[in-house]
Formats: sequence, C-alpha cells, structure tokens
Amino acid sequence: METGHLSTVPELPRTPAQGDSEAEQPAPPSPTERRRDIQGLRALAVVLVIADHAGAPGFSGGFVGVDVFFVISGYVITQLLLREAPKGARRGLADFYSRRIRRIVPAATATLVVTMVGAELLLGARMNPLLPGDVRWASLFAANFRLIYTGSNYFVPGMHPSLVTHFWSLAVEEQFYIVWPVVVFSIARLVDPRYLHRALAVTLTVGVAVSAWWSIHLSAGNPVTAYYSPFTRFWELGLGCLLATVASSRPIRFVWLERLAAGLGVALLVVAFTTLNSASVYPGWRAWLPCAATASLIWAGVGGGRTVVSSLLSTRSLGYVGDISYSLYLFHFPLLELAKEAPAWLSSVDWRLLAIGGTVVCAVCSYHLLEHPIRRSRKLDVDGVAVALLLAVCVAASWTATIVVG
Repeated sequence: METGHLSTVPELPRTPAQGDSEAEQPAPPSPTERRRDIQGLRALAVVLVIADHAGAPGFSGGFVGVDVFFVISGYVITQLLLREAPKGARRGLADFYSRRIRRIVPAATATLVVTMVGAELLLGARMNPLLPGDVRWASLFAANFRLIYTGSNYFVPGMHPSLVTHFWSLAVEEQFYIVWPVVVFSIARLVDPRYLHRALAVTLTVGVAVSAWWSIHLSAGNPVTAYYSPFTRFWELGLGCLLATVASSRPIRFVWLERLAAGLGVALLVVAFTTLNSASVYPGWRAWLPCAATASLIWAGVGGGRTVVSSLLSTRSLGYVGDISYSLYLFHFPLLELAKEAPAWLSSVDWRLLAIGGTVVCAVCSYHLLEHPIRRSRKLDVDGVAVALLLAVCVAASWTATIVVG
C-alpha cells in the first residue's frame, strides 16, 4: 500500500541478436519516474477488496487484493532502499522510517478515531466491547497479533468481525519493514556494491522459500493464525523484494515475453478472485495465484514497454484511484461493517451504497488534506524530532478516542 517512485533498467546498446525492432524498444522510465501501471494495479487491488467486503457477486475471492498490495509494496520499497543504500545505515534507516511514519500513521490514526466515533453514534451500547482494545493494538501496528489472540476473522458465518480487522495487513507490512531495511543496509555495508543485488537475492530466496513453506504447513492446521501471522505472509512481501533485486539487472528485453507475462498475470488474478472464497484454505499454496500474477504484471513493465494490459492500467482514472488506494482501504471496512450492524433505517443495499460513497469521500479528504501534505512537508523532511512527535501524537489520539468514546 505504499506509494513510491520506481527505478528501472537502463537502456543498453542493442544488437540484432536481441530479436526486436528498435520501435519495440522504448526507453525505460527514469529512476524518478513513477510506474503508472503499478498505480493502476493498486487501484485494481483495492477495488477487489472493497467488492469482496461489500458482497458484490463474482468477487468472492476479492480478499486477494491484499496479497497484490504486499507484492507491490515489497517491490517499491526495495527499489527505494537500493537507491538509498549508498547513504549508509544510520542516515538511510532514519530517512526510511521517517517517511514510513509520515506515509502510514496520520491517515491510519484518522481512520481509527473516525471508527470509534462512528461506532458510538451508530451502535451505542451495542458496540463490541472489544473494539477499544482492538483500536489500541491497531494504533501500534500489532492488530494481527490481537486477532490471533481473540480468534477474530472475516470469515466466521453469522459473526461481525472487529471494525478494524483490516488493520492486520498494515501490521504485517510494518513488522516486515522493521526487519527488511536493516537487512538491506547491513548487507550493503558488508558486501562489495557489485554483488549487493546478488547477495540480497540469495537471502530473499531462502526467506521466501521458508516462509512460503510455513504458510502451506500452518494454513491446513491453524487457519486463523496462518491468515494473520507475519511469518506466513512475509514471503509475499519478499517476493516483491526479490523481483526488485533481479528485474532491474535484466539486460535484454523480449517484447513477446513481456506480453505473455502480462497475459498470464491477468489470467492468474482472474482465477484467484473468481474461484477462491471464504471456505478456501488460505493463504497456503493458493496465495501464489495473486502473488505470481502481480509479480508477472510488474515484471512485464520493468523495461518500460507497453502492453495492452499496462496501457489499461496506466489510465489517468485508475492512477488516481491508485493514489488514494491507501485511504480507500483504511476507510472502506469500518464503514461497510457499520452499515451491516447499524439499525435498519435503510435497506442493506442502500446502507452499502452509502458506505461506499462515504468511503470515497473520506479517502479523497484524507489524501488531499492529510496524507499528501504531511508526506510532502519540507519541514518534516529535515526534522526527525517533529516526525517522532507526530508519531507520539497520533498514537495518543487513537488511545484517547478509545478512552473518551469507549
């Protein structure tokens, strides 16, 4: 769910043996140019998730949108870390965590406060007594451990999940990014820069293999823990990281192969969200469907070439949805769940439509009034103390809301 700028392979001299005409070999994006197709992929991911939670027909497996986000996040963040490795660990880590706080925490805090207020206004005494505790854990990006402990999940028939259940994915991401940047900067310090990508690729291959194996093993016997555990999900982020370390060094482009990868990615993603459902053993091996699909779609655009798929994903409208996808994800679930639990003043369909409309309004306001200004603040760029205070204020605001409302 992270937004970033992506570096891509430099244009190398070509020979006739490379097999494609000059016209089919566009110059790749510059290191500071944003991949528009990835923004469109973010938009597709958040639409899948919202459609699933809204009960839209044909989207029973829309929850795989979260897996798409994981792979994208690993790819984008690793490209960023690779560019910043020359800064050194101290400065590089400080800059990275400062950006993460500014990018993630303010909008998440606004969602948690709005959720508490909305639950009080709409549910009153019927509000789940566990919600204040859930919000406090979510504010510390540990919601997944809370959900494992309480056994709460999306898929129990007849039971309303916590209004902040969806914060589990943010928790998994942030737990991964506590570890991964340290690994990158440590290896960058120990290894000759010429072999940095290779060393990271070997490390990631081992990590992805172990985590994926554990995901398959645990999903069959303990599905709740498997769904929320960072150890069963790290491989999904790691797959994106691995792609970032190996794809940027691809010296030769084969346009036909990129088109094939794009088509395969679309096919796998369609299979995933149309065939999976709440009864599927997940993540397990089935999570490879959306993750491999995402990796294929990202890889297809590494060289800067355009396929039919990347052109569709690069449209301006999808790009804007991708820009606000983080806030859409944050607000959609509590609003949809409140609509399900609210008094029957409106029909269920009317409530859902109202909730989706409210999600869009909240996301647009959050992006333009909160996310974007804070992320682009020049003062916060150079003032680490102010960023630390921002984090403290945000956590305090979430906890205060649980005390005042709860």
